[in-house]
Amino acid sequence: MQSTKNLFLLAIAMTLVVAYAVAAPAPQAGQDIRITNGPILAEVNGNAVVIAWSTDVPSSSRVWYATDKNNLTHVAEAPENGSNTHRVRIDNLRPDTTYYFQVESAQSRGNRGQGESEGVLSFRTLSSGAQTVHNQKPVVAATDAAAGMQENGKVRITNGPIIEEADGNHARIAWTTNIQGSTRVTYGTDMGNMSKLAEAPWGVGGLTHRVELKNLQPGTTYYFQAETGQAAGSEVESDIFSFRTPNNGEAAIRQQHPQMVRSEGQASGQQVGAGQQVGAGAVDHPRMREALQALQQARADLQQAPPQFAGHRQKAIELVDHAIQEINAGMQFAAQQGITSRDSAANQQSYAQPMASGVNNTSYPMMADAQRALDQARSALQQAAHNFGGHRTNALQDVNQALQEINLGVQAAGQR
Repeated sequence: MQSTKNLFLLAIAMTLVVAYAVAAPAPQAGQDIRITNGPILAEVNGNAVVIAWSTDVPSSSRVWYATDKNNLTHVAEAPENGSNTHRVRIDNLRPDTTYYFQVESAQSRGNRGQGESEGVLSFRTLSSGAQTVHNQKPVVAATDAAAGMQENGKVRITNGPIIEEADGNHARIAWTTNIQGSTRVTYGTDMGNMSKLAEAPWGVGGLTHRVELKNLQPGTTYYFQAETGQAAGSEVESDIFSFRTPNNGEAAIRQQHPQMVRSEGQASGQQVGAGQQVGAGAVDHPRMREALQALQQARADLQQAPPQFAGHRQKAIELVDHAIQEINAGMQFAAQQGITSRDSAANQQSYAQPMASGVNNTSYPMMADAQRALDQARSALQQAAHNFGGHRTNALQDVNQALQEINLGVQAAGQR
């Protein structure tokens, strides 16, 4: 009798489970996610912030942020827990500094629905030692409507594109524009036939554009061009760039400047400035390219370091800028002279880890990162097979002087 009763109760329970599964609405692919509350600054102190918001459906929790409102290149995430409420903590911030951000929620399991906060928001960290504040509203730094009024609707690229992340099978490319617009990337393994297209919904990221390239092949060079257009007809296309996906087992690429392979707007023989790369006709010299990328990383690290190094940080930035110009000038010289790469097969592999930094990583992490990047650039320059009309030697001198300025700056900061 007791056995019959247990089977009866089990049958009722199974019926309820099946009925709930049938009735429960499943997330629909491509469904728009709506932010229902927030974001708010749940906690703010001198070195960290907790940003919270809620959405109408369970989704991921991500915050894009930076000290430049037009270039939100840093990301912080919280683990997905199937919840409508989102809390993301960002650590290692600088005291008394304004940060800009946007929150993003996206559905998982291949669902492409996505929602972002409207416009760019901001907050300011507290002074060192100040008491944590709670539940503050962020400041609206740039609304979508205000952005659309800039420069009579003529769209232009203000930063990037950069490879925010790439592994053997996918890549995320980002850039920023002065006003909102479409987000498209054409790409392929043949620069003359970039027939594949990746895009994001119009205006979804505000002034920041991000596109995912999927189903890539490991250890393969891809060419791409970013494009943003306005409904009124104004549009802009980036130069054509390339990047190489890591082989299986290699570390993923993060925050890397791609290699320019063809300039769309730069006249032949025009001087190339800091941050730009040589255009059409340039032969790929792997060591010079590696040095250029390392210098760009060193510059970004120095810019994020606090201004407490008695002017030496700024001098180091100026030297890095000059080294970048020298490398670009050397690459132009090689292109004009028809100099091809003689780097050995061994040299074309990733070069050795840079020598240990003398900077105190705990006290001055950004200066330590900059020194490591400069060590890496010096190693690459020393392994280059040509002198590039003397420009490689000049770049090496700039790098060595920049390293000295970092050491002097750290010593000055330690004596305060």
